[in-house]
Parts: sequence; structure tokens; C-alpha cells
Amino acid sequence: MPMPLAVKAVIARPERWKADFVSAWALTLSAIALSLATLIYVADRDPIAVSCVLVAFAAIIGVVLRESVRTRRRG
Repeated sequence: MPMPLAVKAVIARPERWKADFVSAWALTLSAIALSLATLIYVADRDPIAVSCVLVAFAAIIGVVLRESVRTRRRG
């Protein structure tokens, strides 16, 4: 006599945490920016170039993080 298939209970589980590597990317890019700024300052002693590099990297990171939050809120 064949055995009936076991009926599995459906358990409502919360959504699993999805890995978001944007924050890790931002930290990595900020470390690169600091390294590049340090090299520029040591080589040329030019604080204006250093500040331009840091502002440019901060703007890139800010735009990417803002778009990441927008897409996360949408869906």
C-alpha cells in the first residue's frame, strides 16, 4: 500500500536579510580616497588638490548611496 506524501506546514517566515554591498563599497572607496589624498599631499603639499579629491569622492559616494536608498524604498 503506497504511503501518502507528507504535507509540510507552511510557516510564515520573515524576509531574509539581503546582503547589500553598497556600504562595503562606500567604505572601500573612502579608504581609496584617503590614500590618494595622502599621496597627493605628501608628494606636492597641495591642500587644494587634496580637498578637491576628497570632495569628488564624497560626491560620488553620496550619489550612489542616495540612489541605493531610493531603489530600496521602491521595491
